Amino acid sequence: MSSLDFTVLKRKARTLFRRTVGNPLNAVPELRHMIGPRENFRIGAQALAFRATAENLVLAVQYLAFSSVEGEVAEFGCMTGRTAVALAAGLQWQRHQKDIHLFDSFEGLPKATAEADQNNFHVSSGIWGPGTCRGISPAQLRKKCARFLADERIHIYKGWFSETLPSLPAEVKFALVHIDCDLYQSAIDVLDYLFRTRRLSEGAIILFDDWDCNRASNDHGERRAWREVQQKFQVSFSDGGSYGCAGHKLIIHAYSSPDAGRS
Repeated sequence: MSSLDFTVLKRKARTLFRRTVGNPLNAVPELRHMIGPRENFRIGAQALAFRATAENLVLAVQYLAFSSVEGEVAEFGCMTGRTAVALAAGLQWQRHQKDIHLFDSFEGLPKATAEADQNNFHVSSGIWGPGTCRGISPAQLRKKCARFLADERIHIYKGWFSETLPSLPAEVKFALVHIDCDLYQSAIDVLDYLFRTRRLSEGAIILFDDWDCNRASNDHGERRAWREVQQKFQVSFSDGGSYGCAGHKLIIHAYSSPDAGRS
């Protein structure tokens, strides 16, 4: 066996250990029941963060019903479809008649062009390179969500956000938006469009999946995009706090849009 083969084997053995015997979820009896053996093997301790994210998305859907927030549900960045399914299941559970709008390039992340992205840790290290984070196909995503919602309530937009957002019907407004955009440029494309065209209802909740990525720097990613949009549109909001390992949520009360109606 060559030294390279041995190195690869050792790395795989360490990964297997972390996902099974060394999984911290197994050290706490109250947490063992939270995931099954198959999922435990596949994603290990990440399951705790995935569960926290799913719970917050479902609770956000429940909030819409409890607080009578008008509008539909949107997700930007679907990848594996895990969070889209949580939203769809939440809508079914609450017997909401809201539609779900799912946006993804289905090609992975774009090349980082904005300076705020080129200088961030995840891009410079290659973690967020062009084509990374590519997940399932539009057909597979639709099939997953169709377990919970009628097909006509599932709207899938394939392409870059800046290109697909203008195709939204004029009457569509959102009560819940889940942003899993990773990059600053992607996040600012989404947020600027939603506020500029007044697509967010009073009381709308925005959940950011990657809020604390890039060392939780306010100069990168979703944090920077939100800061710029909040200032630009004079957004009045309530901070709902953090969830999972990197998520954060906000509730929108009011904002100004001098360019409303322009695409």
